[in-house]
Amino acid sequence: MAMKIDRRAFLKTSAAMAVAVSMTGLLGGCSDGDGSTDLGGFTVAVGKWSAVPHDQGIGTGKSWYADFAVTVRVHNLDDSNGFSFPAKSVFVLKIDGQKVALQGGDLLSNITLVMKKGERKTGILTFRLDESQKNLYQAMEAQTADIKLRVGVDPTETYTGVYEGYIKKDSKLA
Repeated sequence: MAMKIDRRAFLKTSAAMAVAVSMTGLLGGCSDGDGSTDLGGFTVAVGKWSAVPHDQGIGTGKSWYADFAVTVRVHNLDDSNGFSFPAKSVFVLKIDGQKVALQGGDLLSNITLVMKKGERKTGILTFRLDESQKNLYQAMEAQTADIKLRVGVDPTETYTGVYEGYIKKDSKLA
């Protein structure tokens, strides 16, 4: 199954994702059945992910890259305070064991997750694979790459990429 999609399909998928993300705000509290879990102060649920490769063509002076987006829902359960953590301490992405830097997304502000008491946020985390990481993208395209997103401070959980476009929670804590 190729991960390449044309612009029209990407726009349709993006629009559908935007609707899905906006509707998650209508949901009630996180239940045990939705894959979210209590990570000592907040709950998190990781959902769909998408990839868009870009090849500027030979002679353009621009190299190949692929942009990715992962949907994440977070709820701060802390009774007394909000929290503010550097994103790298909350979300860690590894593909075939290689750490991939998160670029941001609407869930993160200045690469820091900031949430007030009781606040809920649903948003996107983004990352990019560049020319030097094309082997990781090719492994993902061949559906052989091991994609792991670790979430939390203490304890942490690990979510695994599924090639149907979802990230599922592993049964064990990492």
